[in-house]
Amino acid sequence: MFRTLVVLLILLTIIMICCIGTVSKRVVRNREHVLHLIRTAVFTAVCYTGFILVPSKYYHLAVFMDGLYFLSTDWLVVYLMLFAASYTQISPPSKWPRRMIGFLAGIDSISFLVNTFTHHMFDLKTVMSASLGVEYWDVQLHPLHAVHRVFVYGIVLYSLLILTYRFIKSPVIYKNKYGSILFQTMAVVGLNIICSVMDTYFDYSVILYAFLAISICHLALYASPKKLFEKINSTIMEDSVVGLFAYDNAGLCVGVNEMAKNLFASGEDIYTVAEKYLADWKETYKDRAERVIDTDQVVVKGGTEMDVHVTYQKFFDEKGRDLGCCFQFEDRTEVAREFREEQYRATHDILTGLLNRNAFADEAQKILSDAQEPYCMICANIQDFKLINELFGTEAGDKLLIAQADMIRKAEGHDSVSARIYADKFCTLMPKCDYNEQQFLENMSITMDIGMNSPFKLHYYLGVYDIEDVTEPVWTMYDKATMAIDAIRGSYEEYVSYYKDEMLRHIIEEKEVLGGFDKAIEEKQFCMYLQPQFANNGKIVGAEALVRWIHPEKGMISPGVFIPVLEKSGLISRLDLYMWGNAAKTLEKWKEQGRGDLTISVNISTKDFHFLDVCEAFRMLAKQYDFDVKNLKLEITESVLMENIKEIKTTIDRLHALGYDIEIDDFGSGYSSLGMLKDINADILKLDMIFLQETKNVDRSKMIIKNIIAMSKELGMPVITEGVETKEQVDFLTQVDCDMFQGFYFAKPMPLESFEKEYG
Repeated sequence: MFRTLVVLLILLTIIMICCIGTVSKRVVRNREHVLHLIRTAVFTAVCYTGFILVPSKYYHLAVFMDGLYFLSTDWLVVYLMLFAASYTQISPPSKWPRRMIGFLAGIDSISFLVNTFTHHMFDLKTVMSASLGVEYWDVQLHPLHAVHRVFVYGIVLYSLLILTYRFIKSPVIYKNKYGSILFQTMAVVGLNIICSVMDTYFDYSVILYAFLAISICHLALYASPKKLFEKINSTIMEDSVVGLFAYDNAGLCVGVNEMAKNLFASGEDIYTVAEKYLADWKETYKDRAERVIDTDQVVVKGGTEMDVHVTYQKFFDEKGRDLGCCFQFEDRTEVAREFREEQYRATHDILTGLLNRNAFADEAQKILSDAQEPYCMICANIQDFKLINELFGTEAGDKLLIAQADMIRKAEGHDSVSARIYADKFCTLMPKCDYNEQQFLENMSITMDIGMNSPFKLHYYLGVYDIEDVTEPVWTMYDKATMAIDAIRGSYEEYVSYYKDEMLRHIIEEKEVLGGFDKAIEEKQFCMYLQPQFANNGKIVGAEALVRWIHPEKGMISPGVFIPVLEKSGLISRLDLYMWGNAAKTLEKWKEQGRGDLTISVNISTKDFHFLDVCEAFRMLAKQYDFDVKNLKLEITESVLMENIKEIKTTIDRLHALGYDIEIDDFGSGYSSLGMLKDINADILKLDMIFLQETKNVDRSKMIIKNIIAMSKELGMPVITEGVETKEQVDFLTQVDCDMFQGFYFAKPMPLESFEKEYG
């Protein structure tokens, strides 16, 4: 028995030393605590082995060795406690308890070393064992030794408590991690107590100390982490949100989790399905040698297509030998659906389902870059669409837009693309051979009949641009198609308009007019021309001021070119102010020259009443220039009077108060001429030239002119007839007692200098 004990202790010591060498080379959690523990266990085993081998004649050496054994147990339980605290991650809130335990262990260790000389902790005597046939040392413990036992068992009890707590509180898969060390520690403590109580020949618990140290080294650093890792991996695989197929190096399926079973559910065995899947995969990707391959696939489950992201991974050991492989299947159906919806929203108009502006430009450019046949751009929009929303609500407006989109889809041919650009603006790019104007008109007619449930009549416009240069920017093509619409906008008899180069030239002219206007005003490029006005006795009475633009490079620009542009933009008011100032300045000069009998008529346009305080403008002119206000005649067209007759009447009354005479220009061209005369206190009537134009009803025209002149006489309003071009017209007008004439028969509009030279 004695020899067996010695041999066993030596073998265990050697094993522990090997463990120290192995652990020192690895970087693992709790390594330092395990190393401290196992080194102390080696020291304990060596001390006890040395103690029992000391011959009886070396008493003091035996006491010293046994003292080392006892003090080593102090540090063995201290390092056991430190390991248990780290292993369970339950530590005191501060360092003071550890320091106190270390201090007490140090005091106890010194006490055992001193015991070699004082024998206050224990004493030894030799005893001959007849059964064993050997002489051994019998340890005689003194009362003070009980302090050592209390200290050691107290620390061991604390270690057992924290291991027990963690064992109870941990999930099932973690219980083995703490339970194996807990129960082995309890066994060591139990054997130590038994040896103490039964007063055995030897302390056999030292064997368990060594076993416990070796076991802790194995369990804490190797076995438990490995088992735990396997359990965690197994749990992760089973509960994973991705499907998993696992295979060995022979291609046999060794694991399938629940997610994969649900994903590939069929009447066939799931392992067979998994192995077929791997075989098909290898056939598909036989030319690819990567360890990891990612791809997206569509899996049909119960007749429903599912978007699945597949990851294939091979595994190799440290020597590069094949260990197996696995598949991960991530269901991305919802993500793919949301992505497609987001992509759709980014490229399509949500209301109509047609492409949006940006996507249309991209698709149109792609089509045209490969075009092998002529294409055309077709734009469509609804007349007064905003009014539809206001009258019938946005719901009805949306319904109309959807119907228009459907109409456009019906008209599409092959290699066509359509879009809703914004609001009610739609466009289509299609091969010219597929464009059918009649089909478009019929589809529009059907769309116009959709239930407004009202007498409100819808009117569509189509603008068509035959593409000549496919390298043109798409939006230039679109602009040209919309130019075609602008050419017929406002007309209720036309639906379709085709782009012509003159439209672009007209737009360019407009931009040139607007771009050069400020400079023209500044450099006085706008000149006042005068067209003489004569009394029926042949005497010159005045002139009408007409504007001409004398451009330094282009020469004279016709009023028909720039007047409509300036009226449209609102700049006409600035030009009118300029012309009114020239007229007032000229009248001042004539007054100084003794020609105060001559008058000048100036026009007031519709826009002037929106952008100017007309009365204030003419009051300032009278203040700035010295002229007789009666000589500056203010011509107001009949169309101006029809816009807001109450406001215009107030303005005319204020102008009269300033002393100005008001001429009604273009009388007879409007719809309410006679009714207007009732409300407007005008001074002079200017008969529209329309009555002098050639007509089949000459007698009726003459009768109308005669009666208008007679009526104006009774109202006390002199009459000027413009557009007089022939002697016959002069004779007739003289016969019916027209007061004044203006027209080419007498003189064309001329520069101020020419007028003054001729009539000054």
